[in-house]
Amino acid sequence: MDYLDFFHLQEDPFGLTPDSSYFYPSKMHNDVLASLNYAVDQKEGFSLVIGEPGTGKTTILKIFIDRWKEKAEIALIMTPRLSPEDLLQAVLDDLKIILDTTNKNEMIKAFRDFLINRSLSEKRVIIIVDEAQNLSDASLEELRLLSNLETEKEKLLQIILVGQPELQRRLQSEGLRQLDQRITIRATVRPLTLEETSDYISFRLVKAGKGSAILDEKVKKTIYKLSGGIPRLVNLLTSRAMMVAYIGTAHHIKKKHVLDAAKHISNARPKIIMWKRVIGYAVSVLLVVSFISVTFIMYHRYQDYRNTTIASTKSEIQSESPGNPAVVITSPPVIKKDEPEQKKPSEIQRKAIVTVYAARLRERPSLKANIEQVVIKGDSLDIIDEWTDLRGNKWFKVKTIDGKESWIASYIVSVRSPR
Repeated sequence: MDYLDFFHLQEDPFGLTPDSSYFYPSKMHNDVLASLNYAVDQKEGFSLVIGEPGTGKTTILKIFIDRWKEKAEIALIMTPRLSPEDLLQAVLDDLKIILDTTNKNEMIKAFRDFLINRSLSEKRVIIIVDEAQNLSDASLEELRLLSNLETEKEKLLQIILVGQPELQRRLQSEGLRQLDQRITIRATVRPLTLEETSDYISFRLVKAGKGSAILDEKVKKTIYKLSGGIPRLVNLLTSRAMMVAYIGTAHHIKKKHVLDAAKHISNARPKIIMWKRVIGYAVSVLLVVSFISVTFIMYHRYQDYRNTTIASTKSEIQSESPGNPAVVITSPPVIKKDEPEQKKPSEIQRKAIVTVYAARLRERPSLKANIEQVVIKGDSLDIIDEWTDLRGNKWFKVKTIDGKESWIASYIVSVRSPR
């Protein structure tokens, strides 16, 4: 008996390949789809969809394309690492515009004629670029120039850029300002909430035949905490947890099955690490409170001692030398407390505070590097090094509470230094 037969499932409910038949229509996903449909209906020029890896951008694109494939000509660019000329050629090829020339002026003229012809036929023309953060600045500028192909009344071309958050940051740079100003529709695909994650798991199980697998709310909450609500990680964790349960011939998936599965997934955060983080925060707060309390007590004791000494000195002088103008009343020397040695700026331990809902820690300072761990908003990481690439993108090398060293992009954290 195999895995699916054991749970009485017709197919794998938690496959990692994007499948539009398993599309979970959360409010957020429906809002993104509605934004794209509006952009094409109203013939807006540029649209932007941003989301972390694994949040469902590709699945949304599949649903969108299925809805428009009969009413529009669509060019889908999945390999955006192309020169401007190669990008234009890829668009023409996808739209089945066959030319015998590689002259760019001739190619653009043929493309313009194609757009006008489709406009007269009431058909939209859409260019979709997936993983658009990999486009060069020159290729992004090429798309902007193509968007200039329009009539006096309307846009002839709709362009949808889909990518990771760094794309949005790049578009705000001086060199791409004109393109950024043309983007009229912006949508963000965020991770699922706890409630959505629970519903998502149930939805996919029912879609696959319901079966005999049982996951209670406590187990679903554990999956949510370890995955950060990212659908791809939810699929991976749930599938591996069911496999662990299957090996133990258990139809009831328990918390221990999820934690055991998480040990073999680098993106998931085991429970022990979360408890260490909680304990670390508690200890830090206790130390700060203790320091403030001791400082407050020491300060008031010193003030009492100083006032008593001054009063005693005045009394002695007045009794021994009444009316003597040569006698000067002086305050006792200030008792200086031992001050801690000042650290040099390079020795101060900076902290990187995560500012997004869920962030990835990578083994190298690159978006293509393997993901070693997922951290959540508010997590504090020790900064031990930093690096800036040739494009000016800064990365921080950080140490997590469990002692592991990884890299995180600077734009998804705020940096704090101890006072």
